[in-house]
Amino acid sequence: MNSIPFEKVSVVEAKAVLDAERQTKHEKNWELLRRLLGPADVNMQERTYEWLLSLPTETWPLWLIKHHPRIANQFADVWQRRSACEKLFSELLLDQRGTRKGFPKEVSREIMVLKLYFDGTDV
Repeated sequence: MNSIPFEKVSVVEAKAVLDAERQTKHEKNWELLRRLLGPADVNMQERTYEWLLSLPTETWPLWLIKHHPRIANQFADVWQRRSACEKLFSELLLDQRGTRKGFPKEVSREIMVLKLYFDGTDV
């Protein structure tokens, strides 16, 4: 009878291989699932300029506007609706999927400054 060739590995090594395979099977490639970019994704809208001018200058999210105008447009859309704005802050600041890279530190800081300002307002 012929035996099946195998390589001896530890339980830890075998578990690591199986866990890695399981993770790759369940992870979605979000890059492929993203919608196509529209004008509101790459340019600030008029309402966003108005929203920005309504903020104190020390809270202006300049990095966010430059690198993520879509998110600035979203803030302009929801700023006057407290629950919608809190939801947007939560989506941006908390990793719901466990796979996000996060924003650059400048953008994260600006979002936190906006959150602190928002929390102190009566919007």
